[in-house]
Amino acid sequence: VAFSANPVNSDRDEMVVDSSWGLGTSVVDGSVEADHFVWDRIGELVVDQKVGSKTEEERLVLEDGGGGVIKVAVASERQRRCTLSKGQLKELGDVVGEIERAYGAPVDVEWAYAEVGGDNSGGGSTMSARYELRVLQARPITTLFCIDDNMMTAPGERRVLYYDFNIASEATTTSPFTTMDMDLYCALNNIVLSIDIGEAHPIPPNPKMLMFRASTRQYFNLSMVLKLTSTKSMAKQSAMLDPYLESLFLSQDCDRKKYRCKKLPKEINFRNAWWYFRKFPFFRYYRIGKKYISNPAKAKKDYKQMARQDLENLKKLARRGPIDEKGLYSYLQELTDAITPSLHEEMGALMRAVLPKFKKLNNQRVKGKTERDRIDADALCGGFEGDELMEKNIAMYRLARLLPESVWDEYNFENYHELARRIQSNIDGSLVTTDLPSDFLTSWKTFLNNYGYDGEDQLFVSSHRYNDKPEYLLAKLSHNVGDGINDPAVVLEKQVRKRREVMARQEQEAAKKWWYKPWARRRVLKQNELLEHVFWMRNAPKLHIAEVFAAVRQAVLKIEHDFISAGRLDEEGDIFHLTPDEVDAALKDSSLDLKDLIKDRKATYRRALNATVCPMLIDSRCRILQPNKHQSHSSSPNELIGTAVSPGVATGRARVVRSPIDVMKTGEVLVALVTGPSWTPLFVGAAAVVLQIGGVLQHGALCAREYGKPAVSGINDVLEKLETGMLLRVDGNTGVVTILKDDDEEKKDDPESMV
Repeated sequence: VAFSANPVNSDRDEMVVDSSWGLGTSVVDGSVEADHFVWDRIGELVVDQKVGSKTEEERLVLEDGGGGVIKVAVASERQRRCTLSKGQLKELGDVVGEIERAYGAPVDVEWAYAEVGGDNSGGGSTMSARYELRVLQARPITTLFCIDDNMMTAPGERRVLYYDFNIASEATTTSPFTTMDMDLYCALNNIVLSIDIGEAHPIPPNPKMLMFRASTRQYFNLSMVLKLTSTKSMAKQSAMLDPYLESLFLSQDCDRKKYRCKKLPKEINFRNAWWYFRKFPFFRYYRIGKKYISNPAKAKKDYKQMARQDLENLKKLARRGPIDEKGLYSYLQELTDAITPSLHEEMGALMRAVLPKFKKLNNQRVKGKTERDRIDADALCGGFEGDELMEKNIAMYRLARLLPESVWDEYNFENYHELARRIQSNIDGSLVTTDLPSDFLTSWKTFLNNYGYDGEDQLFVSSHRYNDKPEYLLAKLSHNVGDGINDPAVVLEKQVRKRREVMARQEQEAAKKWWYKPWARRRVLKQNELLEHVFWMRNAPKLHIAEVFAAVRQAVLKIEHDFISAGRLDEEGDIFHLTPDEVDAALKDSSLDLKDLIKDRKATYRRALNATVCPMLIDSRCRILQPNKHQSHSSSPNELIGTAVSPGVATGRARVVRSPIDVMKTGEVLVALVTGPSWTPLFVGAAAVVLQIGGVLQHGALCAREYGKPAVSGINDVLEKLETGMLLRVDGNTGVVTILKDDDEEKKDDPESMV
């Protein structure tokens, strides 16, 4: 079997071949350990080779009586011999390349080298045989990851390296953007930077720019970055953001000489850099941050008053909706303007006051001189009263507990929409008598009023919100039902108390050093003020921006309903494949063919939606960069090595989760690629958390620490290596995840696992 592109890393210039002696059935069904080759089609060389054992072969034997397929033992000398020479691999690569060009896409080819002359009796003698290549069948490969055509370089050209920055930061999602998601997300960047939408686009659709947008994702052109810095430097800068990304930059795949561009494009020049520098509010953020450093308590009080007013203004605009003649972009501008004062406060406080201090604490957490230093630093990184995300989770827990378990037992994820209708019937009075508790119904309405803007992908206007899909909320609430679920308010109280105890002790210890370190106590007091009054703001910007997109979504859904009723669109969700300008134009011109406009975009989106991977680093020949094997593997086959991001040790059955609305049982270990704020309810009943992507500042680590759950991140291919049902021991102190045997289950209750 030959693949014209590497099915493991999607590289379009690597042919992968599995071969064995005899008929090909044994290669396809895996009955023998075949030879394995990775062939560089451009350099015409073998980049990887493994000789299999090939203990037996199948042969077709022709006899006077009819003959048939027989199995023949392979002589030990032939078992150790390669089935293909370099010349044969080159010939095979040339033929497979021709087939690929004929199909216009990567192909999976079955082939054989047939013996011409010599002994064909099945004895295995090849001394006088001659071989000719025969192609048996070919079909397209449908499982490879694809990037946009304009991101591709031709075979043999210098490759370009791309970084998908919305996986570990920004939107924190692996979901593809729709056309409208992309336009509004980019427009929001303009508005926040006070740049007129028509003046410039901070994220252009041009892969030759430093930052650009593709059809369904956004990228950095890292080849330009590597012109100015090294991979080691990039790894160091990304260590706190995401240890997995750090491991990619340190891998053999990430070769600076291979990817560094020779010349920066003419658009990247001092003039344009100065223009963006002037637009980005560096100095504004600096002044704001300085205020939070000098007097955190007063700055917090002023901010709360400002944020309360801004959110009230936002809700008023959301109730009013867009003004028809002004359009969707203008509505987005209005909504964003409403929260811009408090948004700038949040960004200034985080960039100037929170991130530098958090970086220092994280360094102490990982590299502290003593164990107590490391434990103290970890305690200081959690337990913050006023965190809006935690307040939402507490409200969710309390709401779920108000609905009797007997009612929950009647439903599951498949029919939560029926429970949603039942709740609404109780609220709107369509029932003669209500059959649900009044305190639950009151709290339900309050929760939707306060948090109905939330959803799976908060920064996507196409993503369902609790207000329009209450069954999604019910799925989240269900994780807070049953025994063994800790009240997040109680957990938070413990975390706050632990942090304040460390703060008080450090202050006392610093006071004792007054005679030789007179400044020590002042430094500790300043740090404690920041921890108490500023760190709780860390989730605020994303949640407030999510409210903006939720308001835009409600307006768009009303327009979509009219378009579907008029036959201009086929189904729900179609409108999100249009740009806001196209929607505005369609409202004015009923002859505009919307179905034709979205046809190709919809197909591209569905292809991206069906992709099994969402790589952080990928090059212009579709090669998905991987960490070095030794970086994520232990000497033991049952151990996976990652980065400890939340302390503690726990044991439980794995639950591989791909969506925040997936079902998860109490006491299971949450295993996911990456998590965002919408995943938080899953943490409530989890025994521990295992992630591929996420640093100490990413949601998964922050949430795990808040809930007191051991967590490990940075494990490559975690969704393939771990399966639902596996018994895992997660050590959040060392970063080791151990796959246990079922007879080790009693170890779950040993004293060490209770840490």
